[in-house]
Amino acid sequence: MILVFYAFAREVGAFKRRVIRPTPLAHEGLRGFRAVVGGQELAVIGHGIGQSRAMETARRAFDLMPRAELVIGTGVVGALSNALKPGDLILADRIFASVAEGEIAGQVAAFGDVHLGAIGRMLSAAGVNYSTGAILTTHRVLTVAEKRCAMESNGAIAVDMESAAIAVEAAARGLPFIVLRAVLDEVDDEVAGAAAMADEQGQVKPLAATAYLVRNPGIVLKIPRMIRNLSRATTAIADALEAIAYEGKVPVARKSAGGQAANKLRR
Repeated sequence: MILVFYAFAREVGAFKRRVIRPTPLAHEGLRGFRAVVGGQELAVIGHGIGQSRAMETARRAFDLMPRAELVIGTGVVGALSNALKPGDLILADRIFASVAEGEIAGQVAAFGDVHLGAIGRMLSAAGVNYSTGAILTTHRVLTVAEKRCAMESNGAIAVDMESAAIAVEAAARGLPFIVLRAVLDEVDDEVAGAAAMADEQGQVKPLAATAYLVRNPGIVLKIPRMIRNLSRATTAIADALEAIAYEGKVPVARKSAGGQAANKLRR
């Protein structure tokens, strides 16, 4: 079985639409769905936003499903590198984390070349482009200035709010773990307001969103672009998860829909 963790439902929405007959998770306290893709059984598990929720959910999932062959942390990230654009896929080779305001980020995980190489070959064989590099996990959404400072201080190319927590829990159980995330916002994009409009599950809070938009009317003009960027990111995530489930073979449905993309690895 492959366990796939995500923060909010839209992150795996494109993948779920490609799945035939997904079924809700039967385990109390876990939300998400099960599916069989490419002959692989997947449990796709939502943990909400933030390190504490990710850690709690991962612990429960590993207790209930202790024999996972692979654990994948997925979802969207913010770019810390100028080279990354919305929809670009990142296969992390290291994870740094900071859990408190002003704390210097430290490395919490590194992934071996053999393991990364196997996943990379599956992605490349399926025509899925990706970059490798370090991901930084933080306790909140970063401002543009903080994003630029973060890359200079530790060399991470993208930032999220959950990967480190899942990495720690997977390592404690001896479970193979990878981080495979797609870029939502470029390094100079400001998305701090998104945290004010959504709850810990990533669902929009109508009253909070209305209040924020009243105070910041200019954000309305950015919403269409944010929606397009989210679509690019979630499509990339779906392509990557399919590539792993099918062990590098492109599903017939995707071949007929548009063929393979050119195989290109950016580093």
